[in-house]
Amino acid sequence: MTRKEIENYLHAQDTPFIQMCCVEHQAKWILTDLTKIGHEPAPWYCSEENVYIAFQFTGPERHSVSPTAEDSDTLTKITLFPWLGGCL
Repeated sequence: MTRKEIENYLHAQDTPFIQMCCVEHQAKWILTDLTKIGHEPAPWYCSEENVYIAFQFTGPERHSVSPTAEDSDTLTKITLFPWLGGCL
């Protein structure tokens, strides 16, 4: 599936998502779409641990300073992505 298809589906389901770089240290500067599905008990040094589904994409290598998202990017992997917040 393409990024456009995934994001259209998420919009149709009224499911919020964010985009983030480098979920698995991608070298091509391609953004990952993340949608929150829950949270876990946080370790003592953080106030929260949210759990996201990460939709990872591939596409042509980007030659810029910041990562980008193109409608034609192709979904290659779906993983769980825990994200700690409010840490010391």
